[in-house]
Amino acid sequence: MLPMARAAGPAASISATLLDGTLFSSEALRGQVLLVNFWATWCGPCRTEMPALDGYFRQHRERGLSVLALSVDELSAEAQVREVAKPFSFAVAMMKSARLSGFGRIWRMPVCAVFDRNGRLVRQDWFIQPQLDAGALDAVILPLLQAS
Repeated sequence: MLPMARAAGPAASISATLLDGTLFSSEALRGQVLLVNFWATWCGPCRTEMPALDGYFRQHRERGLSVLALSVDELSAEAQVREVAKPFSFAVAMMKSARLSGFGRIWRMPVCAVFDRNGRLVRQDWFIQPQLDAGALDAVILPLLQAS
């Protein structure tokens, strides 16, 4: 069972240059639900859950879901990050070149943070299960997507 979601916190701010060279700004995504996934190429569970995360994103992006995967790998591993991220349709950036505010400490992986349509942090925790799946995501994200 997943822990209860925390009360909405302050708006987050994320800016980054994505692997494809485009600029990412969480400010531009207001009105959408944003899931930020912290991962690394050397993290087996991270790599295992990414296909499920991509499938979920593809299924719900038309309803207002955005996903940003921030790799905590060293900048020198960018080529490996690009290779791992190549099959996925969500945005990917290197965390070391991103600017973040409004997050708690990232001390486990994989970890996801979810922001509502107003940019407020509503959940940041480690999903305590061997793999992130649609059921776990539905419990947190569907209510936010249904809110207007």
